[in-house]
Amino acid sequence: MELEILRHIQSIANPFFDFLFQLITMCGEQIVLISIISIIYWALDKKFGEYIAYSVLTSVLLNNAVKDIFKMKRPIGEEGIRTLREKTATGYSFPSGHTQSSASFYGAMAIYLKKKAMYIIATIMIILIGFSRLYLGVHYPKDVIVGGILGVLTSLICYKLYNRFENKMLLYVITFIVFIPALTFAHSADFIKGMGTYLGFVIGMYIEKKYVNFSIEGSTTVKVIRVLLGILILLVLQVGLKAIFPSETIFSFIRYALISFVGIGIYPMIFKKFKF
Repeated sequence: MELEILRHIQSIANPFFDFLFQLITMCGEQIVLISIISIIYWALDKKFGEYIAYSVLTSVLLNNAVKDIFKMKRPIGEEGIRTLREKTATGYSFPSGHTQSSASFYGAMAIYLKKKAMYIIATIMIILIGFSRLYLGVHYPKDVIVGGILGVLTSLICYKLYNRFENKMLLYVITFIVFIPALTFAHSADFIKGMGTYLGFVIGMYIEKKYVNFSIEGSTTVKVIRVLLGILILLVLQVGLKAIFPSETIFSFIRYALISFVGIGIYPMIFKKFKF
């Protein structure tokens, strides 16, 4: 049944749609979401950026833990199914990571801003990104539906917890501890990377809140320089550490922890000190 749905969706395939849906699916990918979160956190609204980062990182851990429970295969290689942008299809199929991440990200934006236009934009983005995963042949419909639901629920729960806990560090530590037992069954590289990223987030937030406490103030030019330099530093770290570190999973954990730690805690210390 689900394969028939995928074949029906892919019956509309043409070069324009191939380009369009690959572009749309990129809106739910790591580099795009991290870049937008960085812009918000470093230059627009620190509290807003912190909440979105918490929501997305929690959603990533939940997604990969669920994937490692069900261990469902993707439709890649099934008869009559063609696959585009296969390199983005890492790990198991259920639930869709792109859909869940985008739902927790755009959902968090809508929930925080509380504007009708943002709710509409978020809904459209979640639907389009989910549909793009079907068009590209990397997920089944149930993967996308459940991923979208889990992403929205995660953003709602995280928002309530974020507002309820006055001590945000306590909230972040508790959330991290909740996922530690999943290490007994969740051994995928994506889950380990997620745990590393989250640990870096927690340590970075501790450093920022206790020793840095940066302000987003500054001229537009200064903020643009701050964001561009910061994203460049994170990209260099990603590429450089990947080239230096061995391929074992534990080093992926360390690599992602370091990148997250630098982005959240160390880079703000640098641009505060040098006033840019």
